[in-house]
Amino acid sequence: MNEYHHENVRKLEIGLPYLLKHNREHEKDIHRWIQKAREAHQDEVADDLQKVLELSHQISEYFERALNTLKCNDRSRA
Repeated sequence: MNEYHHENVRKLEIGLPYLLKHNREHEKDIHRWIQKAREAHQDEVADDLQKVLELSHQISEYFERALNTLKCNDRSRA
């Protein structure tokens, strides 16, 4: 593998954990907004935000999968 590919792998090793953490922080925020919407009797808004939260969980799962795949690929090259 050439230097350009090594550089991109390194960027992924740094970027993916950051993106996963960042998305998890958004999940916490969304959860708080769901609670606020429920407290304000805005159930339809809360339901929509719940769907957003579920999608955000899926996004985190894909970030985790990508990170695990990157780690497995790195071990197989070693």
